[in-house]
Amino acid sequence: MTVYDWLVSLWRTVVPTIVGFAGTALAHIYIAVDQQALATALMAGFVTVYYGLFRFLEARVSRKFGWFLGLAKPPTYPTPPRAPTNPEG
Repeated sequence: MTVYDWLVSLWRTVVPTIVGFAGTALAHIYIAVDQQALATALMAGFVTVYYGLFRFLEARVSRKFGWFLGLAKPPTYPTPPRAPTNPEG
């Protein structure tokens, strides 16, 4: 994996986390429960749903949906070279 691909994968993880944080902050305005429990649950939920939705849309509808993850191009992971087969068994 190149440095660029590593940075792309990192960025595409950070953007949903930021969106999850913003969603959690907005939910605090309308829901009055234990702050720590709510923040933990909502952050995980928002990030998971957000990332899953836009990865699905990117793969099935249009690569342009990748912009909602920070970049419209998912990282590429080269396939490792296959080990040579031994014809003698």
